[in-house]
Amino acid sequence: MECRRFERPARQSSRKSHFSEKDLQRGHALVYQKPLADIISMVKHASDYHVPILTARERVEKTVARLAEKHTFTEEQKNWLAYIREHLIENLAISQEDFETMPVFERHGGLTRAKRIFGEAFDGILKEINESLAA
Repeated sequence: MECRRFERPARQSSRKSHFSEKDLQRGHALVYQKPLADIISMVKHASDYHVPILTARERVEKTVARLAEKHTFTEEQKNWLAYIREHLIENLAISQEDFETMPVFERHGGLTRAKRIFGEAFDGILKEINESLAA
């Protein structure tokens, strides 16, 4: 697969150029020797080659690390952050509904337990995580 760089990326969607997400990921793996870049990173990199391409796991780890720098968490909250991290690697977003429907949260007490663990900070933490993942 040939990889071309342009001075300014074309403003066409990957679909119009006949590239599927799978093709883009395969091309990325060939060029960067790193599998499974998430689509957000690929789009950001396409518009600015200085922006690194990250896997979903790398994007989530970076988000959780930023969160840990800004907040002090109890051991129980850190355990819940591990559950959240697990969910995010697969989904790259989180909502209160996920705490009621996703097994990773349900088996640990769901939304009620998470709100009790994080207290008033719960909504803000979720918002901060989602904004960081999208940034």
